[in-house]
Amino acid sequence: MRLSELSTLWFDEIENNGRAGRRTIDGYKDTYNRAIAPALAGVRLNEMTTGRLDRFLKNVALDHATTARHAKIVLTGILGLAVRQDALRSNPIRDVGAIKLATKDVRALSPIEVKKLRAIVRKWQDDPDHQGRPRASDLIDVLDIFLATGARIGEVLAIRWQDIDLDAKPPTITISGTVVMEKGRGTYRQDHPKTKAGFRTVKLPPFATKTLLRKQGSEHPKPEDMLFPSSTGTVRSPHNFRRQWRDARSGSGFEWVTPHVFRKSVATLIDREYSSKQAAAQLGHSGPGITEKHYIAKASETPDVTDALEQFGEE
Repeated sequence: MRLSELSTLWFDEIENNGRAGRRTIDGYKDTYNRAIAPALAGVRLNEMTTGRLDRFLKNVALDHATTARHAKIVLTGILGLAVRQDALRSNPIRDVGAIKLATKDVRALSPIEVKKLRAIVRKWQDDPDHQGRPRASDLIDVLDIFLATGARIGEVLAIRWQDIDLDAKPPTITISGTVVMEKGRGTYRQDHPKTKAGFRTVKLPPFATKTLLRKQGSEHPKPEDMLFPSSTGTVRSPHNFRRQWRDARSGSGFEWVTPHVFRKSVATLIDREYSSKQAAAQLGHSGPGITEKHYIAKASETPDVTDALEQFGEE
C-alpha cells in the first residue's frame, strides 16, 4: 500500500468519527496536498522509514517550519492508522527530530496605546470613505468586546444576544460558539468553540457593559440575533472584519495590531495583575502553558514588589 491510498482511508476515518472539526480537516487536507503528496504520495509503507521522514521534514522546514510541523501532525495520523491496521509495526515518524519554530516576542497593547487606537478607529469609522459611503460603524464596539473578553475573532463574531446576561452581577457573556468559513458551505456559526476549554462564561468590566447596554437600547435585538452581524444581518465573516480592521488602522502606526493582538493584550494584563492561570481561564486555554508561551508579553521592567521587599528593611 502506498501513502496516497492510506491517506484516503485516514481522511475518511476522521471525516466520520467526528473528532475533528471541518476547518481542521480542511487544513489537514491542504497540508497533505501542498506539502506531503508531491514528495511522498507514491511511497510504499515499507519504505516509510524514520530516516526518510526525518529528511523530508527537515527539507520542508528549511523554508516553512510551521508547514513542516503541520505535515508531521498529518503524517502521524496517517501512519498511526497503518499501525492500527497492522500494516506497520510502529509509527516511523515517532522518532524524527524536533522541528524548531522561530520564537517571536509577544507584543501586546498597553492601556495608553488602547486609548490612542480607540481615537484613531473612532475617527476612521465616523468619516465617510473616499467615495462618500459610510464605513463600518461598530469597530469600536467590537474592540471593546475583544478587550473585555480576550476571545478569538471567531468567538466574538459568534456571540448572540442570548449569550449575554446583563442582569448578572457583574454582567457576563458566554462564549458558546465560533464563526467558521467552510468551502462549499460559506460562513456560518458553529455551535461550539474551537476547543472544549473554550466554552466559558466571562465576567464583563463596566466599559463593556456600557457598550452592550447602549447597543441593546438602540437596536432592540431579539435573543437569537448576532451581536455583531454582517451588513445584511447574517453571520459576519472574520475575513470581512479583518479587511475593515486593516483599513481602519492603515497609516496609523498600529498596523501591527491584528484582532489576535487584543487577545494577547488581555492575557498580558491579567497575568501582570493576577496570574497566568487566570489569564488562561479567561482565554479558554486548558492550562497556563500555552498562554505563557504565546500570549503573555514579557515585561521590560520588573513588577512592583516593593511592599514585600520592604520586609527586609530596617524598622
